[in-house]
Amino acid sequence: MLTAPHDLTACLAPGDEATHLGGRAWTDRTGRSLWAEFYLVLHQGDGGWTHLCRVAAGARLELVLVKAMPGDARAALRERFFAP
Repeated sequence: MLTAPHDLTACLAPGDEATHLGGRAWTDRTGRSLWAEFYLVLHQGDGGWTHLCRVAAGARLELVLVKAMPGDARAALRERFFAP
């Protein structure tokens, strides 16, 4: 099993930024509660997009897109999904 923070270099283009938000419980589509690590990824191309991704549990790095928003929406996504 891979441990956080993960190396997301292969998922990033020059100028992109990834921020590890930490881990928390995540309810999958079957209703099971699982632990997952989350990242905000700011892609600079095509006018900029912000992706909230979670790392799927397993032996290899697999990012799952949770939410995408245009522009730099890091603060909004952090607040929406990680508000205390």
